[in-house]
Amino acid sequence: MRYSFGHTSHHVRPYLHKVKLKFDVFRHVRTFSAADKPTVVEETTKTYPSINDKKQCFDEMVEFRKKEARSSVVVQVGNPSKSAALVNQVCSRHGNVANLFHYTHKDKELLLLEFDSELSAVNLLASCSHNNNVKVIPAASPFLWLKAMPSESSASVPARYPTIISEDNLANDNLEDLLSNAKSISEQMIILEDQTRLSEIGHRLRWITCVQIERMLSGLFPSLQVLPFGSFVNGCGRNGCDLDMAVSLDGHCGSEPFEVKSPLIFQAKAVINNPRLQTQRHIEVFADILQNFTTGCTQVQRILQARVPIVKFYHEFTGVDCDLSMGSLTGVFMSELLYLYDKVDWRFRPLVTAVRHWGAWARLTDMVPGPRITNFTLTLMVVFFLQRRSPAILPTLSEMIKLARPQVDTRQTNDIDCTFLRDPTMFQERGNLNQESLEDLFIEFLRFVESFDFNERSVSIITGTATRKFDSKPLYVQNPLERELNVSRNVNLKELTRVVMEARNALYILETQEDQGPANWGLLALPRAERVRRLNPKTSHYNHVAQIDIKDLFSTDTDDEIDDFVETKLSKGEAYQQTVSPFTAAHNQTKSSTTESRPSSGLNAMNGFIKQVQLTTGLAGNKSSKNLPLKSEKNRNSIEKQKRK
Repeated sequence: MRYSFGHTSHHVRPYLHKVKLKFDVFRHVRTFSAADKPTVVEETTKTYPSINDKKQCFDEMVEFRKKEARSSVVVQVGNPSKSAALVNQVCSRHGNVANLFHYTHKDKELLLLEFDSELSAVNLLASCSHNNNVKVIPAASPFLWLKAMPSESSASVPARYPTIISEDNLANDNLEDLLSNAKSISEQMIILEDQTRLSEIGHRLRWITCVQIERMLSGLFPSLQVLPFGSFVNGCGRNGCDLDMAVSLDGHCGSEPFEVKSPLIFQAKAVINNPRLQTQRHIEVFADILQNFTTGCTQVQRILQARVPIVKFYHEFTGVDCDLSMGSLTGVFMSELLYLYDKVDWRFRPLVTAVRHWGAWARLTDMVPGPRITNFTLTLMVVFFLQRRSPAILPTLSEMIKLARPQVDTRQTNDIDCTFLRDPTMFQERGNLNQESLEDLFIEFLRFVESFDFNERSVSIITGTATRKFDSKPLYVQNPLERELNVSRNVNLKELTRVVMEARNALYILETQEDQGPANWGLLALPRAERVRRLNPKTSHYNHVAQIDIKDLFSTDTDDEIDDFVETKLSKGEAYQQTVSPFTAAHNQTKSSTTESRPSSGLNAMNGFIKQVQLTTGLAGNKSSKNLPLKSEKNRNSIEKQKRK
């Protein structure tokens, strides 16, 4: 089905308008009750510069966001509606406040203020002091709190206030209504991506955390840079995503260093011969700085024996789980590659969002590392799928490497060549050649997963072709930058089989939409089995196999009687419901005075099958299961008697 933006429901038209024009506006707003204070306005009354519109290149986006974070501070207040005027008055002494945000974290009311220049934020932090009444570590940070001030201090306030943008934590409560009111699965995918994407406040808080860590460590290494990577920066970030950061000590970020004109160079210590041991020592020092001196960093954990040594910590003012690593920058360049793919075609991000939610709904992915498939693996499979469309929607990595510009696109880290074209405008015309809708792409992706030969072939976005596997792992998805690695090496055969089966089940649900109710259709039909499994106590969520009652294995009727009963019920027009078996429904209609039957999900609809038939047809009686033969054994005996005759 071809998708058009022209004929849409009024419930979803604002979201389609945003995706069509690629505008990132601030959502989730609410209004303060005080009439004489700055109020929150609807998103349509004010527009903001779009990062996605103006910053096509990854490096430009990173620099823009870092400058934005260096110009911002976070102030903890008591009542945001009453304290906003005083905070604005104090901050306006050092510069113009361009934007003012409000968010709540663990009963803390916080205001995020952005100045129109970095110098204004530096002057504000220089004027701040520490609490002399409590012994604290006197470290500077962009996280402040507003102490009680005399009432006459707020007597003279500026005439103009910046608009307060406030995030509503309950903004996704109407997501199901928005999805059910959509006109097509394509609209549902657009709404799902828009409603679950990382909000603007979430972006800014994570960038402020990066800048804070960079400032704390730059005292030792003046050229140091902290670079975020992962779903947060590649365009696929969701609300609640963590923050992955990589440290570059020299600040070159994989590019060729600039020619030094000064004849003077620094005296420095030589590194040890073991690079891994050197990285572990650096990470341990960074962990000590975070734990002992950095404001807001708590629950610091050192994981030094991992393949990539990291420090895990939690930031109590931003509410973000963070990972800090050092050494290879391949994670940063991999995020840049996915960021460029998002710029090439706008359908990439909604499709990845739908696939990731399908994986979460079907319990294919997990937050804890284990044998299940990861979101990163699913994303690479989506890229591989889009490269194989006819005509192709996304370019292969080999094409981007051939078109790379010397000096401009050259990147290298730890002897790994990460050079590829970093200008997405050269491939954006491909979207006009392929006009497949999001619905068609999602269904075809499920069909691709269901039919791909994972036993013999590998997934590689380097060439976009299915080549022979390089090892015996059940699933082989090649790392496009570190090509000797398999990013899906953790997936075992059982989990891969579940992925294929869940894709087959989702295909069946989406291709039989006429059997679904008006409220449960399209994407809403996919998580239904997960909710039923969660409510059913007899179903294990680890293996998704129903626990069978031993009494259900015995029966006094034959297969022909069961088939006749099913045909009779279906001929009367009784529709099959996935949450309740047809025999349970028939029993509730004919014998309402009997014991209520429990619901069964689509995966254990056969659980209690024979018992429900017995209760409905009255064949069960008071016979004991101990004296009854197995149903299959009785059928075999009857067949043998017929043969002897």
